Amino acid sequence: MEHTSRPAGTRRLPGMRRVAAVAAVAVLTLVGAACGGDDSSSSNEPVDTSVLGPTQVASGTPIKIGTLSDGQTPAFDNTIQIDAAKAVATFLNEHRGGIGGHPIELVVCETQGDPGKASDCANQLIQADIAIAVFGEIANMAQVWRPLHDAKIPVFTYASTEAPALADQDSTFILANQVAGLADVPIGVAKENGLKKVTAIVIDVPAATDFYETTGKKIFADAGVELKLVKVPLGTADMSPQMADIVSGGPTEVHIIGNDSFCIAAFNGLRAVNFTGPISTLNRCATDSVRKAIGSGLEGVTMGATAALGEDTDKDIQQWTAIAKTYGDDIDLSNSMGPTIYMTFVALHSALEGITGDLTPDALVAKIKAAPSMPVPAGGELAFRCNGKARPLMPAVCIRGTLLTSLDEDGNPVLPYRATGNTPIED
Repeated sequence: MEHTSRPAGTRRLPGMRRVAAVAAVAVLTLVGAACGGDDSSSSNEPVDTSVLGPTQVASGTPIKIGTLSDGQTPAFDNTIQIDAAKAVATFLNEHRGGIGGHPIELVVCETQGDPGKASDCANQLIQADIAIAVFGEIANMAQVWRPLHDAKIPVFTYASTEAPALADQDSTFILANQVAGLADVPIGVAKENGLKKVTAIVIDVPAATDFYETTGKKIFADAGVELKLVKVPLGTADMSPQMADIVSGGPTEVHIIGNDSFCIAAFNGLRAVNFTGPISTLNRCATDSVRKAIGSGLEGVTMGATAALGEDTDKDIQQWTAIAKTYGDDIDLSNSMGPTIYMTFVALHSALEGITGDLTPDALVAKIKAAPSMPVPAGGELAFRCNGKARPLMPAVCIRGTLLTSLDEDGNPVLPYRATGNTPIED
């Protein structure tokens, strides 16, 4: 059961706001899942429903869970997040007993990538008296998070670059480790190659650069690695001048953060100036369009991820596929935003396993914080624990470490993924 709404009004995003929204979502997606070269789970293949597990139908008074998505915007379409949330909620209600035996009732709102509508959505969820908000990557986290936080409604989200949310010790829980994608990956690659410098090539919008200009400085310094930030405007087709400066600056690891067109320009610029050092990136630099444009130039590039997408033998990947095919409406299995919703909802369910009594916001927060370390759904060897100690500088983050892989001559991940930095999270 769900309620779906869109805030009133259909005004288009102004140009610069639209660009910033695209960049913000690109950065958030980069923090998360990596995709293989093609979708090996065709919608025409038979569904193995055994991976859904036995029937365990929830009953009784529903628990209202709010979920948000940017949905359809003039710049991008993230409606898969809503479709995935509905499918996973149905699975949890039919096979996992909902939350504490209570069926999940989704309250859904689409922000259309607009800050004002994002704020409206948050207020709608508050008025609906939800117990917790659960969602994936969104472009306007500040406008959503602040009203929910002030209303003392807990937020369990896949990823965020919003500093106040990351610093919240009270009721915010963030599954994906942005530090892993933005810092741990390049630091690890630099150290593997005996280098003490990382050059981050980043889209020049606050959603992408703020981390490197604030918290990131300390993280790199603490790791004994020099950080150089190269900010490049979105839409820059020729990055050769910036890349020439990188080559003249001495040995360095290069980490690329951007969407696929940005990555193509960065790789072409590095190739034009004959850069031969190690390169790392995240999933948006390994899309079909990047593979087509760069070809074998991607071979040997290190890619970070929090999900083992492409590993079809992974039981959680198999389960997500079965959920999408059984309960979804033509969900695109090649879109990494679907699995991140699966990861977030199933992780929440795991953290709340065994909860009893009234499912109030305070009760949910207490149970989540008290939960022991648990496997990240579809996360390989990664584990999560939301006790505020995974990242002391960012107490809302529940994960430590990341998955790494290298790209082959076709730009696809070399399986299996390997975990790095996934040390146990202390009591």
